[in-house]
Amino acid sequence: MGAGKIGTAILRALKDEWNVIGTGRSDETIERVRRVGAIATKDNSMACRIADVVILSVKPSHLRDLLPLSRHLEGKLVISVLAGVRTSMLESEFPKARIVRAMPNINAIIGASVTAISAGRSARESDIEVAERIFRKLGYVFRVPEEYMDPITALIGSGPALISEIIDAMLLGAVAAGMPRELAYEMLLKLMEGTVRALEETGMHPAQLRDLVTTPGGTTIAGISVMEEMRVKSGIIYAIKGASDRAKELGMHMESLVLAQT
Repeated sequence: MGAGKIGTAILRALKDEWNVIGTGRSDETIERVRRVGAIATKDNSMACRIADVVILSVKPSHLRDLLPLSRHLEGKLVISVLAGVRTSMLESEFPKARIVRAMPNINAIIGASVTAISAGRSARESDIEVAERIFRKLGYVFRVPEEYMDPITALIGSGPALISEIIDAMLLGAVAAGMPRELAYEMLLKLMEGTVRALEETGMHPAQLRDLVTTPGGTTIAGISVMEEMRVKSGIIYAIKGASDRAKELGMHMESLVLAQT
């Protein structure tokens, strides 16, 4: 339900193993679903009636438009990727469905998403396994308690954008220092990849790796000192916390709108 960037990535990942239907409101979305190789329709009711699993991938503000579909969801597994929207609210609005909540990220477009999954009270173990099977097609999957989903939305959902901002800042710094942009960008991406591998393979804490590079009076401590002076680390901490708070606000806002409608 809702073939945006994440919805289209899900369709593309599943189409070779399952019969999949993608829904959308615009002709452009319908054409995109068809290009992926999935069945395309603007008829949400029809799609819900014939599907065994329904994935809600619309914008949170469009959830209200889906509430009339509740009568078609009896006995079905409903997986929501709506930021901030709690399983308890979905179970209230779709009382005869079984609810699982998931938070993938944009890296799903290349099969490298990190997806967190939490189950509603209505979900069975087999439902969680189906959700895991679906999202493993898009990358890595973690089962988590739902209480972590708002910070996970900030860290994992918003993370690619925040990391891209950091990469862009480092790139501009290299250009300011005299490097050609293309060379700096190519080397920087390899640096990011290598640093992640070093952390994974050695099991070191990031601070330990930092300390291996930081020598007395050297270039690294000079750079870190500037970062501390500019409060870069604090800014990133507050960015994650702010995004998490916003996810919670969105969920509460959606719940108030849905309650007002019902």
